[in-house]
Order: sequence, then structure tokens, then C-alpha cells
Amino acid sequence: MAEYKNPYISRVKIQNFRNFLNVDVTLDHKQVIIGENNIGKTNFLRAIQLILDKDFSDNDRQLSESDFHESLPDPMVNGQIIEIMIQIQGFEHNSRLIGQFVDAVIDDAPPTLQFVYRFFPNVGPLGNILNYKYEIYKGNKELSKFTSEDRGFINIYVVKALRDVERELKANKNSPLYKLVKKYDISKEDLENISESMKAAADDLLQLDEIVHIKDVIQDRFASLSGLQTDNDITLSTFDIDTERLLYTLQVYFGVSERPVGELSLGLGNILYITLMLVLLKDRTIPPIIKAERFQELLLLDETQIINNFYDISAQSKYILKSQIADEDMEILYSWMDENNGVQQTFTILAIEEPEAHLNPILQRLIFREVLNKSNTSVIFTTHSTFISSVAPLSSIVHIRKIGDASDVFSTANLMINDRERKDIERYIDAKRGELYFGKGVILVEGITEEYIIPAAANILNIPLDDFGIVVCNIDSTNFKPYIQLLQALNIPWHLITDGDYYEINSNTKADGSVVEERIYHIMDDLTGRPFGYRGIENVNALLVDLNIVDPADVPQSPEDIKEFFKQSGANVGTYTFEVDMMNETSAHGKSLIKKIYGELILGGDQMQKNFDEALDAVDYWSALKKIESNISKGRFAQRLAGNLTEELIPKYIKDGIENFVKEVKEDYE
Repeated sequence: MAEYKNPYISRVKIQNFRNFLNVDVTLDHKQVIIGENNIGKTNFLRAIQLILDKDFSDNDRQLSESDFHESLPDPMVNGQIIEIMIQIQGFEHNSRLIGQFVDAVIDDAPPTLQFVYRFFPNVGPLGNILNYKYEIYKGNKELSKFTSEDRGFINIYVVKALRDVERELKANKNSPLYKLVKKYDISKEDLENISESMKAAADDLLQLDEIVHIKDVIQDRFASLSGLQTDNDITLSTFDIDTERLLYTLQVYFGVSERPVGELSLGLGNILYITLMLVLLKDRTIPPIIKAERFQELLLLDETQIINNFYDISAQSKYILKSQIADEDMEILYSWMDENNGVQQTFTILAIEEPEAHLNPILQRLIFREVLNKSNTSVIFTTHSTFISSVAPLSSIVHIRKIGDASDVFSTANLMINDRERKDIERYIDAKRGELYFGKGVILVEGITEEYIIPAAANILNIPLDDFGIVVCNIDSTNFKPYIQLLQALNIPWHLITDGDYYEINSNTKADGSVVEERIYHIMDDLTGRPFGYRGIENVNALLVDLNIVDPADVPQSPEDIKEFFKQSGANVGTYTFEVDMMNETSAHGKSLIKKIYGELILGGDQMQKNFDEALDAVDYWSALKKIESNISKGRFAQRLAGNLTEELIPKYIKDGIENFVKEVKEDYE
């Protein structure tokens, strides 16, 4: 069934607040916030709460000097200001939101609300700072204040990382189950009838001889102890079954044995809590159940008899929303209810810190794939889980990282890639469990060989990639562009290591005199005099120019100069392929190691080994590589080679790429 998505925070600006000096980030309907510990994920939510959290008091919103960024000297003496601005989109389908926030609209394309929090000096008549105060206003109008009434229409609810789910779910007025039940506006008459029936049944307990005896014993003992007290009659009763208590004593039980929440695992408790919150925050402009009297009132307003088509009457004479309604009909019904039902819909943005708590990886992926891709509620997660980030829509990733003395925030909300590339990357991140997002740096490679070899080479060079938070990303192609765009959007440092793919051009003259040129690959540069080129260089050049990383006018002419130039722009390009470059650059001892590894992996006999050895000794490296591909596979060979790697087997372009990028990442984080 089609339903409108709830309003969401589309942009956040933060100035001088805690970790953040000057942040301006665009967001999407779902947001998965990642970043290192103490980088500011909780403070980012806190900034939004200062405006939208209806549970915050005036005292919570009144900041202090410790809330200013630590780089600002004596901020409250020098008159510094903390300012937080949020913009909200996706509200235009709800007429009550439109009516409530007319003075908050700053744009019509798309419709956008703006709310601003300012913590600023109260300046006296002589220009001196008397004290500090805060204000929250709508749009660009400082006189139009954002009030608690406004938070009744749109707000945020934050579930803390260190949460006691069992306590939250226990039967009381703060339970999300109780709040959900209250949204259904159950008839007071129905509740009173149930309450009376329960009380009548419970009274039978009081007539048992044992209970009567207990009451008399207590009465006698109390009378002897209370002396001359006049009002000393003792009465036993079961419990007070008033209508309100009847609702908030509702609890959820699990399984055939009806286990209470307290006996659930912490993981299942978390799932239940998140489930209840998502149901609680669902848009109820279209009521799922309508009392008979109210339905008749609505029918009087329904000139075209729209609602009769969408509700069935129940055995209790209530009207139940049909489960199967076409998308276009649901939109018609929503618009009609929005105009005629007269119920204020509160829109709450749900923020959950570390939702992965106590959940195994499979459950994390299962649950949050559903929440992030199918729920209409606007949700913000802060997480360290690669399993959650791996199933997040590509437009939902928010990365907080330190830049200089302050944290900055980057997002993929405006990532400009086509649908095919977006789906390719989402599939890749899903398969690789999202670790790309958590790297302090990412090395992009085109195949499985480099994925095995580069981490092993870094270990040989005594600069293990794990020590620097560097991830190797094998995209299984040379289409690096969308991956670089993604990393640039999140401000994650990247480096590209790719094959050179040397070729020569052979020209043939046809009978009609026309000349046909063809590229010949898989040959060694033997100074034939034919024109030559490097497909890898051409691909990288087109990529860096297209991404405006280099100016084509600055690219040198000779291949060696081009390679050196590309190193400075984040790309190391080989000459042939990894295996051929390795064979071509290594020593006799290195070739012996290659022969040994080949021999360990082949299933054939001595002749197969001999043929390989002869090709390698004769500098027929392409033939040797073909034997590896035919008899073993490049991936299997690379896997074994990685475990036997020595420095002499590392081609120069690989070694340079690793060393240069590790140096860049170190400098970036020092």
C-alpha cells in the first residue's frame, strides 16, 4: 500500500558547537551516521535535539562555555555565537504541517522548512555582555519563535546507546506499547465494561475461606496494635482496575510458554523495542480503525462516498481499513482524510544510537535492511556496524571525520551517479559488508590478484594496512569513477592502483588502400618501432580529467612522465599486468619462488612444470601467465603467492602506491 514518507531533516548547519566549527551537510530520508569513537556522532544528534526534542527543558537548551568548540578562546567573553540550523522537507502532503509552519517556509522547490537555534550574548546598553541566552526561530524571521506547540507537530525522539530495553518495555505510561494503544482512541465505554467484568471475576477470590481468614487475622492483629484508632477496618482487594490502568498494564509475551519481556535475550528485546517505535511513529492521517459514530460523521462530509470503498465493518461494528488498496486510491484517501478527519498528526524523527547492540550480524542485516529500505518513518542511526551500513541505501550514508581541529560531516545524499552504477555499488558494499565506509583510506584495485597481494606487500614493507585503517577495495572492473565519487562525497582518502596494459598498434593496408589499425595486447615491449600505448594510462587519464582532478593541459607526453604525474593525483599505473610486471622486474631468486608456487598448485606432472619454467626463463612472460590462468587461475595463484611473498616479488608501481598512500593517510590523521 502506498503511503507518504514522513518529513525528514534535509540539511544541517552547525557553527561552534562542541566537535563542530563549521558544518553544512545535506541529508536524505534515512541516515546512517558512521565515524570513529568520540568524533561527534552523539553531539550531531544533540544539536538537532536542541531544536526538535520535546523532552528537553529550557535548562537543557541553555548552553554553557563548555559547549563551544575548544579552539575558541574565552568564547563567552569574546561574544562568540553557537548557531544550529536544520531544514525539513517531505511535509507538503500534510495540510496541518503546512498551516502550522507557514512562516518557516524558505523555499517552494522543493518545499522546505527552516528552524534555527542561536546561543548568543545579551548585550547591555554600553555594549558589554550581560549574559548569554538562546532563541529558536522559524524560517528567516527571528521574531517568529519555534515553540513547544510546534514540537507537537514535528519532533525528534532519540534512543540512547546505553538503554535499558526491559525497563522501557515494562507496563507503564512511558511504554511505547501503551503510547501506541492510546493512539487508537479506544472507546471509554468498552474499557469500562471490560474493567467491571474483570473486577467481578476477581471478587470471587475474596470469598475463598482462606482469604477471609487471612483478612480476619490481619484485622485482629492490626486492631491490637493500633489501640484507640477509630478508622482501622482492613479490606482486601485484588487490584484497581480503572480504565487507564487497564491499558498500560498491557504487555508483550513471546512463544508458546508466553515468556515476558524480562526473559528475552537483549537482542530480541532491542528488536521488539525498535518494532514498537516504528509502529508508534507511523503516519496515522488515515486511521486504521474508526468507531461507528465517527464513521457516520465522516460519511456526512463525504459527498462522493470515498471512504465507504476503503473500510469494512467488523463484528464489533467498527470500521477496519482494507489491507489491499491501490497506490493511487491510497493517495486519494490520504488527501481526503487530511482535509476532513481533523486529527493532528505528530511527525517524529526516530534516532537510535548503536542499534546493533546485542544483535548477531545476520539479524542486523535482516532487520535494518527492512527498516532502511521499507519504513516510511525518517530514521537516523549512529553505528559502528558494517552489517548495518552494508544494507543502507547509498544515499543514506553520513560520515563524520576529523579535519584539522574540528569534526566535519559528509554525506552521500547528493551523490551524482546513474542508477546502474548505484545498484552496482550497493551490491558490492552489500557483499563486502560495508567495510569501505569505515576505512581511514581506501585503495581501489581492479581484480582479486591485487586484493590478495597488496595487503601482503604492505606487511612485507613493514607498513601493515590495518595499522593505518586502510581498506583494499576490489571492484572487479576498471570502472573506478562511481567508487571515487562515493569516497569523495564522504571525504575518505583514496588511491588507485591499476594495470598498465601495454599494447602496440599494427597497421594493415586493405586492397582498397584503406588502412586498418588494431591493438595488439599481451606482448612485451621489444622496440619493434610500432606505435604503442597503455590502456591503463588512457583510462586513468580520462577518469582524472572527467572528475576534474587534473587539467588535461597539465598532463605530460611521455608514458613515464605521465605515470609520475598520476602518482601525485592518486593513481599508480603498472606497465603490463601485475603478474607480468612481477616476472619482468624480479631477480633469478624471485623467479625460482614463482616456479615453486606454480609447482605446488598444478595437478599435472613434471612436463607441465618444465613448460612453465622454460617460458619464464625465456622471458615469455605472457605464455607463463597463460599457463597460470589455464592450469590454476590467477586468483588461486595470487592467494598462494601472498603467503610466500618477498620484497623482490613486489612490482615497483605496487610498492610506490602503497608507500605513498600510507604516508598520505598518516599525514592526514597526524
